[in-house]
Amino acid sequence: MEPVSITTIIGFIFTKVAETLIGKATEAVLPKISELRHNIISRLEKYPKAKAEIENFKGGSEANLKVLETYLNLEIVEDNEFAQQVQNIANEINQEFEKQGQGSNIMNVFGGKAYQQNQNKGEIYNADSINIHKSP
Repeated sequence: MEPVSITTIIGFIFTKVAETLIGKATEAVLPKISELRHNIISRLEKYPKAKAEIENFKGGSEANLKVLETYLNLEIVEDNEFAQQVQNIANEINQEFEKQGQGSNIMNVFGGKAYQQNQNKGEIYNADSINIHKSP
């Protein structure tokens, strides 16, 4: 199983789509989601720009995901133990959603940018537009 990407983790924690996924989560995965969110927010709030984006999101506005992703990447590079902890929790959440069949063909659009992930595995594809070409 491929590790969950930083883009996916940030999107899961700081977007409105996360609320839908949390609504579909089992009781077993809810504490993991809460732990992941708490760990990331507590690390990012020490950066003024990241804290402002977290407050925007908590206030109901869209967060700038690129700002949050940049600071999370910095924390992951600086602290290997934290990186492993975040990755492990994210993978556990991902595995639980896969068991439930909730993870197939997900496309989220944040700020006009599309993020698609199929079966919660592999690369995230970013695009200004997505064209689907079907074989004859």
